[in-house]
Amino acid sequence: MVTTSSKEIILETARNIFRRFGFAKTSIGDIAIAARKGRRTIYTYFENKEDIYKAVIEKEVNVLKISLVDVILSESSTKEKLKDYFITRMMTINVLANYYEALRNDYLQDFKIIEKIREDFDNQEISMISEILTEGVENNEFKIENINLTAKAIVIALKGFEIPFFIEKVDTDFESQLGSLIDILFNGILKR
Repeated sequence: MVTTSSKEIILETARNIFRRFGFAKTSIGDIAIAARKGRRTIYTYFENKEDIYKAVIEKEVNVLKISLVDVILSESSTKEKLKDYFITRMMTINVLANYYEALRNDYLQDFKIIEKIREDFDNQEISMISEILTEGVENNEFKIENINLTAKAIVIALKGFEIPFFIEKVDTDFESQLGSLIDILFNGILKR
């Protein structure tokens, strides 16, 4: 029988409460009551509500990274990997309620709690995409002069998709729009 630690119970409970009520409307007391833990127990693991929220976001980002690494390790062609990476990224962020909400708040207000997490993830994403691009160059599928710069440009483009899909809640088929981004990425805009 696997037992869940108090810290994990607190994190999962906080995750659900933040998802339901948001960061601003959630208190340590709310988390303590829902987790059936004393406030003292919560303060044993976390300094404050921001610390709990940060831990929740880090846990969700880890889920996202695992999903993306699975794509990178797949046996697909590098073009398919890149397409699957884009789609998996957007779909997973859409499911990760707190990371999604943090992205939304980060754009709508100065939300410093996740700034470092976001910066670290951006760098990891550049590295993951560089890995796919390097594989594509080695397999003679891609011709790229500067892999790191190309990976940075792709990350910036993907972040640009967050605004309409997650911030403005545009109800559209982002798979087809990501397909357009992939088409531009692979084929460019020049008439041949």
